[in-house]
Amino acid sequence: MSQELGEIVQIMAQTHHRPIDQYDEGFLAKTIEKRQQAIGAKTAQAYVELLARSSDEAESFCRSLNIGYSEFFRNPLTFALLEQWILPSLLAEKEKSGGREIRVWSAGCAAGQEIYSVAILLDELMARSESTVVPRIFATDHSARELTLAQQGVYDVSAVRQVRLHHLKEYFACEGETYRIADRIKNKVDFSIHDLLDEHASSPAASIYGDFDLIFCSNLLFYYRSDIRQDILRRMHRSLSDRGYLATGEAERDIVSKQEGFRPAAIPSSLFQKTMRKGD
Repeated sequence: MSQELGEIVQIMAQTHHRPIDQYDEGFLAKTIEKRQQAIGAKTAQAYVELLARSSDEAESFCRSLNIGYSEFFRNPLTFALLEQWILPSLLAEKEKSGGREIRVWSAGCAAGQEIYSVAILLDELMARSESTVVPRIFATDHSARELTLAQQGVYDVSAVRQVRLHHLKEYFACEGETYRIADRIKNKVDFSIHDLLDEHASSPAASIYGDFDLIFCSNLLFYYRSDIRQDILRRMHRSLSDRGYLATGEAERDIVSKQEGFRPAAIPSSLFQKTMRKGD
């Protein structure tokens, strides 16, 4: 860790009471560089000095650390596998075993595009099958602002560019320059605040007992230190049902591959299936 980065970590914790040492050093360094350029600080030390005296800049810096970007059907391979294989297989298993729910959790849901994409696929699947199995869908984020956007379910034209035309017609209402997700999809999702770094909670309180068949944790792990990533993945493992699935971002495939308790579900996708860990 560079001297300036070490000073910033200390300033944020002691002066602004905002611990940031859980983040990956490379990510922190890039964020500092972007903030330095944004405000015109000529040197790293000049930015350190500004941060030490400015609570406004501390707040702006923290907002820069909270990456809330997402897209509908963002990873085509992941969603193709979900639509054609994993979700139908889960439904068939539930019907065979007498299970009543397919349980899904989007951890770090941002503005809701990912979880609404899954909800659309589940709605289509249930309509075709006329099954009595019920989807139970949960979405969490640590940002109240992102959750508000997700619950509103309103997106500009650029946000729906990867949505199929028949999905756009069936599940969205065009309102001028924006598209609103249909209430029947929005109402299927239980949104709540949840901190993935909370070591006392493996899953959102609203879900009661976890036991998820599918968890999305996409494009989030690589922002954290290695040990934090491992802690998050261990809690995800506890939250999954036996042989449940974890979907991550493509950039996180190698991270999960090295974690005990997960095996690739379909190479080269970033989908993994839960396996037993030593001591389980």
